[in-house]
Amino acid sequence: MTQSDIPAPTGGGDLQSVAPGAWYAVIFLTLAASLSTIDRQVLAMMIGPIRRDLLISDSQMGLLGGLAFTLLYSLATVPLAWIADRGSRRAVITGGMAFWSLMTAICGTAQGFVALFAARMGVGLGEAALGPAAYSMLSDLFPRRRLPAAVGVFAAAPLIGVGLASLGGGQIMQALEHRPALVLPLIGTVKSWQAMFLALGLPGLAMALIGRLTLREPARRGAADLSAQAVFTLAGFVRFLNGRRTFLALFFVAFIALSIQGWGLFFWIVEFLVRERGLPRAQAGLIFGLMAFVFGLVGSIGSGRLAGRLQARGRADATLRLVIYSVIALAPLAIIMPLAPRAWQVCALLAPITFLMGWPSGLGASALQFIAPNALKGRIIAVYLLVVNVTSLTLGPWLGGMISDNVFAGRSLGNSLALMAAVDYPVAIICLTLALRPFRRALEAVEPATV
Repeated sequence: MTQSDIPAPTGGGDLQSVAPGAWYAVIFLTLAASLSTIDRQVLAMMIGPIRRDLLISDSQMGLLGGLAFTLLYSLATVPLAWIADRGSRRAVITGGMAFWSLMTAICGTAQGFVALFAARMGVGLGEAALGPAAYSMLSDLFPRRRLPAAVGVFAAAPLIGVGLASLGGGQIMQALEHRPALVLPLIGTVKSWQAMFLALGLPGLAMALIGRLTLREPARRGAADLSAQAVFTLAGFVRFLNGRRTFLALFFVAFIALSIQGWGLFFWIVEFLVRERGLPRAQAGLIFGLMAFVFGLVGSIGSGRLAGRLQARGRADATLRLVIYSVIALAPLAIIMPLAPRAWQVCALLAPITFLMGWPSGLGASALQFIAPNALKGRIIAVYLLVVNVTSLTLGPWLGGMISDNVFAGRSLGNSLALMAAVDYPVAIICLTLALRPFRRALEAVEPATV
């Protein structure tokens, strides 16, 4: 299929302006991104068994959860986005999915910290393909006022993935821990966490094939942009970024702070409930998984729909403004939650926390799509993922373990999470508030035809 497989939708906010197959693409991409999060997040369900079998520390587990993933992810994100901006986004997405799924399975063959670290690097390389190509594709499938709702569904994928990994991962790990060791041909004896990795690789390979056969490449909006070769050049992209440097600097710092806290919480919350609040691992995973899946999904989708309605009423800055409101509400809850003395109190606070954590990701990505011409949509998301995700995925899990090891002598993951929240959320609120005015200027600089 060529880029003209789907006609370019016209402007406007009515249902007819949504391209054919648009919602199928949303569902497929959301499932793909959820699977990528499961492959990444399921490590948090294995902290205890992996530490026991490989004899490693909390800090080393933090490195496996963060730096190992982001090393190659950081190098591949922009080149893959450049390919997505010029060629088939479907091919980039499905190829990346097949590769990260294969590397997830290879994690199940690791016999030591170094081998597992290297395999996790491969997972990061494959997952670098998804984000820029997917956001660019969605921006061509939906008109401006409907894009936040579509992106809200796609941006719920991390919370869906975290929820499913926690729901199923804890239960499966507990079952595997109580079964005799598996012995597989060519691999030999397989420990509980290795069996989990091996099993997780298969669905992604199947989905990559399905996507190759069924996902269609949409025509690009703003065809004039594609003939402006200067936009494609590195110098042109740098000029675009430089012209919006105030907004982008504030935006990136804010979302780095939000994402550090988010990934730190996602990685350590189940272990915190097990170690410090006495819940069985399967029960802790079940509770947090339900919270993330239900409340996070509602928050992400609902905030996108709300932003679309506000934009229709003339609030052009609705996406960023809603992020500010959500973080202001989130900050005190996130500080109090890990200090609550009883498990039921922690779990009660997790409900509104995961609901509010569902807001920023989709709204932030939509805001970036709105300020970029079509020819740069993949790369602006790539820069966002490179700056924000690489930093937060590296530091979030590692900081939780490092602070626990070195500040609280390994005795309080809860205090570590509370301390991180007390720093991260105020930084985000200040930066986002300062970013509102330059965001409005950036919106005014974009021609309607290019968004």
